[in-house]
Amino acid sequence: MDLDNEYQPEQKDQNGYFLGSVIIVKNGEKHDVIDGQQRLTTIVITMCALRDLLKDRLDTLDKKGLEYLKTIEEWLSSYDINSEENLIRLDLQYEESRGFISRLIEGQTNTFAETASVKKMADAYDHIRDYLKYQLQDSLNGLISFARFFLTKVELVVIESENLSSALKIFETINQRGASLNAMDLVKNLIFSQIKEEQFSAIKTTWKSITNNLESCGESDNPLRFLRYFLMARYHNGILREDDIYKWIISAEGELSLQYKTRPMVLVKELEKLSERYANLVNATNEAAYWRENIRFPNVSNIGYINKYRSRQHLVLLMALDISCSDDVMDFLGAQLESFLFFTNTMAIQSKTYEQRFTQWAVKLRDVKTKAEVANVVSATLIPFVVERLDEFKERFSIINDYNFTPQYRQRYVLGRLENHIRHLCGFPEKSQQAIQQMQIEHILPQTVRNAPENGEFSDANRTSYLYKIGNVTLLEGTINQSVNNCNDLSEDWFLKKQTEYLNSEIIMTRLLHSQYSIGDNTALNRFKLKYGYEYQDWSAENITSRQRLLMDLAIDCWRFNDQRIDAYIVNNLGTGPGNEFTL
Repeated sequence: MDLDNEYQPEQKDQNGYFLGSVIIVKNGEKHDVIDGQQRLTTIVITMCALRDLLKDRLDTLDKKGLEYLKTIEEWLSSYDINSEENLIRLDLQYEESRGFISRLIEGQTNTFAETASVKKMADAYDHIRDYLKYQLQDSLNGLISFARFFLTKVELVVIESENLSSALKIFETINQRGASLNAMDLVKNLIFSQIKEEQFSAIKTTWKSITNNLESCGESDNPLRFLRYFLMARYHNGILREDDIYKWIISAEGELSLQYKTRPMVLVKELEKLSERYANLVNATNEAAYWRENIRFPNVSNIGYINKYRSRQHLVLLMALDISCSDDVMDFLGAQLESFLFFTNTMAIQSKTYEQRFTQWAVKLRDVKTKAEVANVVSATLIPFVVERLDEFKERFSIINDYNFTPQYRQRYVLGRLENHIRHLCGFPEKSQQAIQQMQIEHILPQTVRNAPENGEFSDANRTSYLYKIGNVTLLEGTINQSVNNCNDLSEDWFLKKQTEYLNSEIIMTRLLHSQYSIGDNTALNRFKLKYGYEYQDWSAENITSRQRLLMDLAIDCWRFNDQRIDAYIVNNLGTGPGNEFTL
């Protein structure tokens, strides 16, 4: 609690604590809160916690304690003579609150449907109550002392406006003069100020839905990222920095693009719809943190593995698609982006290199809603970018080390995708990402060796040149990995011993390291083995280099664009016709 830094229990005469301002507008016999809902909610929750702790000790309260309890209860609710009912002082109107504050004031919260909003308020109540219990450690006087400070020293400025429009103008004026609200708050105010008063309740509910969507993906603390990507994806052309968001929105260009003055409800509905898409895509990307796949957007989940699960740049392109775009079309674009990011990550291209292009390409994706339309845009954007750098990719992959794909979940993802591609070509069912992520990275030429030769490719002087090459690594179960740890005496048949253990693995690329591994006659696996020359009698620097080239060809075959290998576009797709220009 920030208040804790100001409250000094040993001081009798304490300084006041300014909590901020509240803007209200009269609505019949009551008032609507335009700004300051969170401050008032925190005050009410604190009052309820104080009341409940005092009531728990009702038998021990002296006259002063009873007066404090009475004051708090009167602040929370009062008897209305006209209606002959006990009226609570604060009632939250949005559906997610489910009447929690009303019930909390009434002291009835035992059985309550939990929503994200209710959970947050319930957690706040528990946290505040625990803090107040700490004040009770010495005596009841400690709690009374805090209650006196809270009731008399916490200061709040209340601004009452004549009507909604004036209230919103006050809100904007206050925050243009330096209050710490971000562009999302100002945009909310800007849109709300354009609506008719009879629409106020509906737009509040819709805005709460936007907030809930961002909460559902853990992005409620950074709503500007969503707003920035929304604008760059659908309205603004080019990169838009967070500091410039509000300035652009109120500019002539922003006003014309967003039409928030003439169609405020349309814009809010679009924000609601896109915040839901954003949340779903963020959650799909985050699955990499939990070694999972997203059933709805599996290819977007893969982006979380190849580009790290906290990455968000790809959302600019996915959010540009038509508002009614289906999940399978979005994930089709996700597959193209997964391939793009595999190639760019392999080449160690920094995201800032293509961030500007993403905003340019997003313009081409606006209103696109079919796979054919997506494919056309991909052919004119992502594909030329990669084709132009294909030689660089091949050169990089031919010498790449496994640690260039760190962290380890990304290393396992790359090897796992190659494994699943081999399984696909050989007619085996794919391994789940959960299974892949439980595997260990096995270095075929061991990291720790005994009796290394004094000279040659695997001597102490030369061995590290090959040890971490991706051609020298595979996936292996932990138990089998333990059993091959002792196969590290380079003066013996160490590779032959490893080959025997590799046959026990469920990983096909690992089994294939045994030269005798085959299935039947003229099967898909045997044909694959013959086509790629995946057969090793011994393990040498030459074989590591050969396997590295093999894995590169598999990678090009695995990470495709519009279901074609990227090297096929050099011949088949990059002509001079419209949409296939090589200009970027």
